[in-house]
Amino acid sequence: NEIGEEKTWSCGGGGFSDHFGTPEFQKNHVEKYIKTANLPNSNLWNASGRGYPDISALGGTKAPYCVVAHGYGVGVSGTSASCPVAAGVFSKLNGIRIS
Repeated sequence: NEIGEEKTWSCGGGGFSDHFGTPEFQKNHVEKYIKTANLPNSNLWNASGRGYPDISALGGTKAPYCVVAHGYGVGVSGTSASCPVAAGVFSKLNGIRIS
């Protein structure tokens, strides 16, 4: 899928765990989601597993984040670059919620 010069990634990681059951605090939300979402065939995922999201930020190599490392501008990409961005967004949102 093309979006401008970037491509979307079709192999996201969100879904339902095969190793951890659904915790109590998620049960109502997961049950509602399973009933209302347009999901693949149920044999392809674990309906009793813990739900976990997949979020994204710029992670591609076509237009990487520009950072300065050792005095030089370099491009970084992938989850190693996207994770700090997502953490920064969450921090800003939490700050807004607290204020």
